[in-house]
Amino acid sequence: MTQVFDSIKRTFIKYFHLFLIKSKNFFQFSNFKKHLVGFIVAIALLVIDIIVAYSLGYSTEHNYIYDATPYVILLVISFILYFLRLYLTNKKSSTDLIIIIYAFFLFWDIAYKVGWVQNDLLIPSPEGLFYVYKTDSKYITEMVLDSLQLLFWGYLLAIILGTILGLIIGWFQRAREVFIPISNAITLIPPVLMTAWLIMWFPFKEAAIGIIFLAVFWPVFQGTIVRVSEIDKKIIDAAKVMGVTNIGMIFKIVLPYSLPGIIHSTSKSLRGAFMCLVAAEMIGINGGIGFYTETYKAYADYRRVLAGIVTIGFITTIIDIIVNRIEKTVVKWKV
Repeated sequence: MTQVFDSIKRTFIKYFHLFLIKSKNFFQFSNFKKHLVGFIVAIALLVIDIIVAYSLGYSTEHNYIYDATPYVILLVISFILYFLRLYLTNKKSSTDLIIIIYAFFLFWDIAYKVGWVQNDLLIPSPEGLFYVYKTDSKYITEMVLDSLQLLFWGYLLAIILGTILGLIIGWFQRAREVFIPISNAITLIPPVLMTAWLIMWFPFKEAAIGIIFLAVFWPVFQGTIVRVSEIDKKIIDAAKVMGVTNIGMIFKIVLPYSLPGIIHSTSKSLRGAFMCLVAAEMIGINGGIGFYTETYKAYADYRRVLAGIVTIGFITTIIDIIVNRIEKTVVKWKV
């Protein structure tokens, strides 16, 4: 146990030392100088946004005036994330992005308060939009967790079955010639079209998992078959000479060779799977963030509808970042 703690301690000291060195290099004026102007502009816009949110009054009457604190907290958090991204990547594009975001919010807030936008039912103020996350935080969290739970099980099941069946069928040429045309035809059918049929046969969770499964399984299955069919015959012949059996050939030779293509296809399918799930929730499945958005649309509460849309966009962005990071970390080779 002592050795484990010593190892953890050494690792922590190592990375902390690297962090200090990188911080020192980053904040050297010669390196930080190229970010200085943009950094000052970003801070100035942040301050102006906060002043406008708290101090600028409304020139026209509105149904509700919301507390600006949740909106300001979001602005500050976004600045912290920007600074971390700037520190990690050292790219000017990070500054460009935060400037565009702050300028957009500033224009939106000013347009709302000076009276250019007077219909607060259809177009809420930034303060009104992000106030939803204070009043509905628990409910939105529950809906998001419901969606992610269904996404996890449907995605996992589709990856496992799609990969295994793709490896087996891809190994036999005759089977490939049969299933490739079938998969080509089925992948052209949007999985969300199956929603109405699935919810007639299965409960909510099973129907949602089935939609995700259909969105992911066929692309993974087809991509695995194609990847297996492209393997160099010299590799197969060499493995046969060494006495590798068919089972060993599939899992020791074909699977490692096909892994980069499999992970790439699964990563691209994940975003589509989540969008199919949200669409299914909006059509007829009673739960998830799509259901949240559709419910408040029926009540003409467009402030919460817009909050649901923003939440969906945020989740898909996070999923995309995580998946790309996993793909780069897991697959460090290309065959």
